[in-house]
Amino acid sequence: MFKITQDNFGHFGSLQIKNSKRGILLEIIQDFGAVINKLIINSSPFSFIQGYQNAEELTKTHPFFSRSAKLFPFPNRLENGQYQFQQQTFTLPANFPWSQDAVHGLLYNQPFSILRTDANVDYAEVTLRYNTEHLCAGFPHSFLLDVIYRIDIDGVLTCTTEITNTGDNSLPYGDAWHPYFSLGCERDQVKLTMPSSQELVSESGLPTGSFKPFDQFAKGAWLGDAELNHCFQFELSRPIALSLERADQRASIRYQQDASYPFIQLYTPNSESTLAIEPMTCPANAFNNHIGLKELSPNQLERFSWQCQVSYQA
Repeated sequence: MFKITQDNFGHFGSLQIKNSKRGILLEIIQDFGAVINKLIINSSPFSFIQGYQNAEELTKTHPFFSRSAKLFPFPNRLENGQYQFQQQTFTLPANFPWSQDAVHGLLYNQPFSILRTDANVDYAEVTLRYNTEHLCAGFPHSFLLDVIYRIDIDGVLTCTTEITNTGDNSLPYGDAWHPYFSLGCERDQVKLTMPSSQELVSESGLPTGSFKPFDQFAKGAWLGDAELNHCFQFELSRPIALSLERADQRASIRYQQDASYPFIQLYTPNSESTLAIEPMTCPANAFNNHIGLKELSPNQLERFSWQCQVSYQA
């Protein structure tokens, strides 16, 4: 039986979803970006999704990792924090000290409210909501954004976003997530399989508009010492499936994102042995380059989803 309890992560409200019989623990910090802070299956001695150890690390040491945060209304970077929409110019602040750009959207550190919870023998589900009538001067739009987390007894975690325009005017946006995955080992002991795709050519971290074929992991390959911070585009007609497998075969992740997310950013941080797999509706700087940029009409609702099935053998 699944149980959902409210807890605190430092001074931030959090939720813990547990199934003791299956050794499942899913921890969510709803008061800080609705981040997934922990995912344990079969009592694994590590979290499949890397999180934060304490609130100080969350807010002071590594706040810019935006681990597993919801990235909206844009992923990655917005060049110099400036863009035009409907013949108006808007500016967003450079919010990270290492960049002159606006980074990771505007919700990565915002509090979400608990809208619904449901727990039974087969699954648990929570719905968290962010609601605003005027987010900021640089994005003066009214919207509802619901995040639905669902985990079942087979270790399948599904993350769904529903966005509704509650204003009187259209709004531009991109939607994304920012999870860091781990198999509890060094990265050179992890094999990645990912379908062939088109890599976006970038300069200074921003897409140039050019693409080139990419198939390095199409047949599965060890990550080794790969240094990745690249964006890839896939066919729009079907879900995109990736897998991570540990060399000793004791842990694996089967990852999938709906066709509603046609882009993936892969990132290998230097400071830890994780791999970020970021589902995105658009790449960096989409408000300016318009690659994958979406527009939501008044009262329109859009839905996006990704999921992962994790397994661990003790």
